Amino acid sequence: MRIGHYAPHIWARGGIASYIRRLAQAQTAAGHTVCTLGMDVLEHPVGVCHLVVRDEAALFEQARRIGLDVLHLHKAVGTLPAYPLPTLRTMHGHQGSCPSATRYLARSQRPCDRAYSVGGCLLGHAVDRCGSRRPRNVKAAFESIRRERALASQMHTVTVSRFLKEQMVRAGCPAERLHVLPSPAPESPPYRPPPRHGVPHFVFLGRLVRQKGLGWLLHAQAAVPDPMHLDVAGDGPERGALEALACSLGLEDRVTFHGWVEAAEAWRLMQAARAVVVPSVWHEPAGLVTLEAAACGRAVVASRVGGIPEYAYPDAALLVDPHDVAGLVAALTHLASSRDLAEHLGQAGLARARETFALPPFVEALDALYCLAISDASTPDGGGSAWAAVPSRRASYGASARRRRAVPRGAMNEPKDLRTKT
Repeated sequence: MRIGHYAPHIWARGGIASYIRRLAQAQTAAGHTVCTLGMDVLEHPVGVCHLVVRDEAALFEQARRIGLDVLHLHKAVGTLPAYPLPTLRTMHGHQGSCPSATRYLARSQRPCDRAYSVGGCLLGHAVDRCGSRRPRNVKAAFESIRRERALASQMHTVTVSRFLKEQMVRAGCPAERLHVLPSPAPESPPYRPPPRHGVPHFVFLGRLVRQKGLGWLLHAQAAVPDPMHLDVAGDGPERGALEALACSLGLEDRVTFHGWVEAAEAWRLMQAARAVVVPSVWHEPAGLVTLEAAACGRAVVASRVGGIPEYAYPDAALLVDPHDVAGLVAALTHLASSRDLAEHLGQAGLARARETFALPPFVEALDALYCLAISDASTPDGGGSAWAAVPSRRASYGASARRRRAVPRGAMNEPKDLRTKT
């Protein structure tokens, strides 16, 4: 099967790029031909063929030219191609259920549980500051969710958590075209038990913005009676304010701000830690840091919000309601005072990451959805959305191959860091 993955800035640093890299490598190993498409010229090879497209028209023309069997979108597009191109999307965020795509009330710094409605969300913009209050930006936000709902009715969409699907259904998206497929656990270094000696370290990984809850974590750390050190790996607009907060709480010697770190350094920090803390105060779509911690064999302390509980199971994590300082202090104290508890939770998380969130079953499930998208593209009314209707991979691929136009020789074998704009 010829598979294309698209996002405008598909290789920008972050979780989506890591997800796509692993997925593309796994699909290639499974026998598929894979390329990525985006608007950025790459400075370094990414291990997979990359094609640069300047806009959506060029994207669909490139997909036709190289004969893709399926186009996998990781960001919204303004419209779908005029010709039958099997298309599927992974919803990584809240764009399908929230005009501001955040589900976060900035004024109160709390997650938003409101179901989408024009009146309710306009009130949220005006009062709760969940998005811009400028008329032009408000109009664009509501046009965006209208477009998202229309696209969700025209193509199959993968959601990375049940929570995301439920919110999209509440917003009016058709449930039969939404498919929950939890993200796979990342590859990790060989397991090492938590360090036995010295002050226990805890790790925070993420952008330094208010909704990630680092301020709440710092206040809780200041109240933990047992010695503990916090390693903060990440950067963002709130870094200066958070460093000042740490100083005002007397944590100068108990917190280290590392800035943005590459994957290898993130793994090193986790291996040197007793636990990973994910104190988000917004509805994380999935909370993939919890899955990274589990793959490393580390206990997790996390907020009970969004899709996090679907990844951070109770047998491997301590969950706390957002902004519950006493609850977070208690969870940190339990792990700071008990290495055995941390090791037990970490091993349970590691087992679950290897069994429940393994990569091969994920790729197989995605193959089935690709077949479903191919089947729909060959049906005039686009019907056939039930899992039971998924045809065999061989039959679907054969039908798609017969429909495909001629492909220029070597089009999918261009240099991996192709820089020619299309």
